Amino acid sequence: MADSAPAGATKIMVIRHAEKPDTYKGQQYQGVDAAGSTCGSSGSKHLVTLGWERAGGLVALFAPPWGPKSPTLATPQYLYASDPNDSTDASKNGGPSQRPYETLLPLSAMLGPLQINTNYKKKDFKDMVKDAVGKPGVVLIAWQHEDIALEDKDGGHGISHYILKETGTTDTFNIPASWPKDSNKVARYDLIFVFDRASTGTGPVTGFTMFAQMLLAGDGPAPQVG
Repeated sequence: MADSAPAGATKIMVIRHAEKPDTYKGQQYQGVDAAGSTCGSSGSKHLVTLGWERAGGLVALFAPPWGPKSPTLATPQYLYASDPNDSTDASKNGGPSQRPYETLLPLSAMLGPLQINTNYKKKDFKDMVKDAVGKPGVVLIAWQHEDIALEDKDGGHGISHYILKETGTTDTFNIPASWPKDSNKVARYDLIFVFDRASTGTGPVTGFTMFAQMLLAGDGPAPQVG
């Protein structure tokens, strides 16, 4: 007799979007879209070439036949990214960030293609989490780093808080209040927050792992939890 499908998410993985325009190892990088038709100063809302390399590396990390690379991870059945057409995102000049969506594009193409759910604006991550937790299986979310940990950039509740709340989880597993930084006090691009639940997709989160992607030169080990 075949097993019944899980009632909700059994594993929720959350990543920061890949590298944005900035200085890396003394070299200034500017953004570029997937087709190379938008670049330079016009690419401020896009990934840089290093970011596109990371986005491609996620394919080998998550997708068959190369992935998943670790039993901590699983191949996503649902993909979420903040809305790249969000006209209300006025956090920076030039419109909404394309980066979370772009980060998942290569993986999406490899998995079917698997549609990326972009129904939720950056500020609406609480509603996004409620939807994601209800999906029967494995979920991968790409979002802006300041919203992922227990607290958001304004000291309110972040994505991790709402994952715990939506699953009825009282243990916080020593999840950091803010997204981890490297030794230079720069927010990292190379981590995955992994929340595990029972195979039934019901009940509280049973474990939390900060997983190190280790995809590009300079990627480091995950910080210790606790």
